[in-house]
Amino acid sequence: MTQPVVALVASRMRLEERRVLAALTARGLTPVLVDDRQLAARLDDPAPRWDAVLNRSLSAQRRHVVGQLCSLWDVPVVNSPDVIRMCDDKVATSIALHRHGVATPVTAVGLSPDAGLAAIGSTGYPAVVKPVNGSWGRLLARVNDQDAAEAVLAHRFAAPSPQLKVVYAQEFVPTPGRDIRVLVADGHVVAAAYRESDHWAANRARGATMRACPVSADLEKLSLAAAEAVGGGFLGVDLLEKADALLVTEVNGTPEFAGLADTCDTDIAAALASIVAVHIGQR
Repeated sequence: MTQPVVALVASRMRLEERRVLAALTARGLTPVLVDDRQLAARLDDPAPRWDAVLNRSLSAQRRHVVGQLCSLWDVPVVNSPDVIRMCDDKVATSIALHRHGVATPVTAVGLSPDAGLAAIGSTGYPAVVKPVNGSWGRLLARVNDQDAAEAVLAHRFAAPSPQLKVVYAQEFVPTPGRDIRVLVADGHVVAAAYRESDHWAANRARGATMRACPVSADLEKLSLAAAEAVGGGFLGVDLLEKADALLVTEVNGTPEFAGLADTCDTDIAAALASIVAVHIGQR
């Protein structure tokens, strides 16, 4: 009997991809590594002989195109194109969370310098201004007053990027020097960790350290609700600890997990491989 073929589409072979390749093989699947920078497809050619695709592209644009091609070829893909598209757009993510009643920081959007300034002010100062797409904590700005907000917006609207001209602002939430990353796989919490930092943005790419976080009932409920709101799959849910509540800030559709894996005994790559197996009819 031929083993199902799973294409792992990636931009680089990081620790996560190496672990996933091993986990797919351990599940009795045949992984094929595909460099998204080398992917070329004529649209009227036969579909590749893949039973499923695991979309781990680093570029948001390439992620979207990979998802579109999988839809054309009728090949199951993890995560789905709709989930990837939503998670790559912070406005779309926030709207989905709001519609599903998931607790988040106060969030506002503006589409011009004046509207952006009003949006930031409506969340209260200090506020955090974020790009509508992107990861690793890049281009975040904490603005403590209107003067700082005006300066940030002057730079954004002078930049050529149309994405930077969408002002996305959230209230600044004082935290105990950390945030929480939770990995959710098809309706189950796989692992959780604190990301601790002296900087207000506790992001591992900016030097935060990670340690295991106990999964309380409230943490599990909120993380699963956030994952469901964006469509489910293999997701990274980021939360802040406000004085009296947990708040979801973002949901990542292609989460890195090397740092989190070092804090727990769970085989995260195996959990991801299990999702892929389910998509091709294995249990």
